[in-house]
Amino acid sequence: MNGVVRSALALALLASTVLACSGGEPPRAPAAAVSSMPGDGHGGRGASPAPSPSPSASPSPPSLTLKDASRALDTFLETDEVLRAAHADRWAYQLTQDGQRPITIAEIRTQGGRRPVRYRWDHRTVLVPRQSGAAQWFAATAERHGGQGGKQGGARTGVFVFVRQGQDGPWRNSFTSLLNPGEKPPAVELDAEGYATSLGSRDSSVAISPNLMGPLHATVAEEGPKGYASGLIAPGPQTTGFYDQISRTKAQLKNADCMAYESIFASTPNYPIFALRTRDGGALTMYTLIRTSSWITSAQPGQGQGVKCGEGRPLAVPAAARWLLSPTKDLFIHQKRQIVETQQYVSAVPPKASTAPVHVVGYQGLVTGGFNR
Repeated sequence: MNGVVRSALALALLASTVLACSGGEPPRAPAAAVSSMPGDGHGGRGASPAPSPSPSASPSPPSLTLKDASRALDTFLETDEVLRAAHADRWAYQLTQDGQRPITIAEIRTQGGRRPVRYRWDHRTVLVPRQSGAAQWFAATAERHGGQGGKQGGARTGVFVFVRQGQDGPWRNSFTSLLNPGEKPPAVELDAEGYATSLGSRDSSVAISPNLMGPLHATVAEEGPKGYASGLIAPGPQTTGFYDQISRTKAQLKNADCMAYESIFASTPNYPIFALRTRDGGALTMYTLIRTSSWITSAQPGQGQGVKCGEGRPLAVPAAARWLLSPTKDLFIHQKRQIVETQQYVSAVPPKASTAPVHVVGYQGLVTGGFNR
């Protein structure tokens, strides 16, 4: 039996395993190309499933068991690795939705056909809220070790959220982030049977309601320590650190390249927000932001004529965007270059009575769209 036949049989068996676990239909090939045209702020999610609704506060009794959630997590981690190693990209896309869909596309495209990085996962934990109804979800953490050959990179903790529509629907990965080095997730409150409590998007029993985390985080990233939201979210690399980075880039481009630069963060109403009650009465909140950065050489409405001198100047394509924009073909900017990132965050929100700020503990972000003209 040759290698091609063996690979085909392996994928067929793998698909059967996934379907047996999830109760779904065979994966369909999505139109999943990431957009390189202006106006596609979500990075071209293609034929993604309908966005997951942000969950409401959890009722009881649980319709999803801890055992079933653990099985779904294990199946995803093993299946995702095998599909990527086999370059079965379209099937790998079908394991995801919401913000994780464009990130997965970017991860696979960045590999450029090379052998994907392999990781080992241990210390797997599921955080399952009591819930009922058609839409179900659960969070999970797992410790990631190594890289290619299991030798690269230190241990990092991954934070996942999986969703499904209907009791027999397939589980899909909606959210994946990595805790920042040295960080630990806040302890989630569990009942006597080991189940968590979810918070509705507008729950006001914590310092910042889940639906406000995205807009406030975006404000701190854009306005920095002098913005009105700075006292609500602690300084850090993905908050005030972004503001410092943007300020430096603006000054550099204006003085050295005669270009205008802007970088805007926005919350994503089409992507869900997930939150679980923590032991201290606060929340573990998981949400997505879209960052849109623009390099502008031609006069734009409201900007006057001061940046016209930068037209046609060469500017290196950022390394993270080279899979999308050719580093040589798209070197020159005649009017505007725009790069879109999809970013997924994990934040520890304090209890309502606390005066402590929110602490961003986890982040993953990749370039998922853009254009050069």
